[in-house]
Amino acid sequence: MSDVHQLLLRVRSLGANLIADDKGLRIINGSKLPKEAHAYITKHKQAIANFLTSNQHSDCEERAAIIEYDGKAPREWAEQFADILIKKRPPGVSELDWSWFLAMCGRIIDEAPERAA
Repeated sequence: MSDVHQLLLRVRSLGANLIADDKGLRIINGSKLPKEAHAYITKHKQAIANFLTSNQHSDCEERAAIIEYDGKAPREWAEQFADILIKKRPPGVSELDWSWFLAMCGRIIDEAPERAA
């Protein structure tokens, strides 16, 4: 599975959620997901559970919460920006260009219309 975090964002955007706990992987509000999503989640449940219990996921969730609550950004934007922040600079992109990109993403979020509301 290439990107569990993107899967989680998609599941949450549909009004459902995935949780890994001592009972295994659980789907919250699973009725909001299309039928094929359940099969996909079942097929990749170990990778999803591993991601949910990893430090990377915890770091991303913490950053997203800070961006959402302190920055008053929409949750979806906060999660996507947090995901970008924890990723490594892509090959072929200079440190200066990567810093500029991150700064522009932050600026867009800071100036979001929802912030004024």
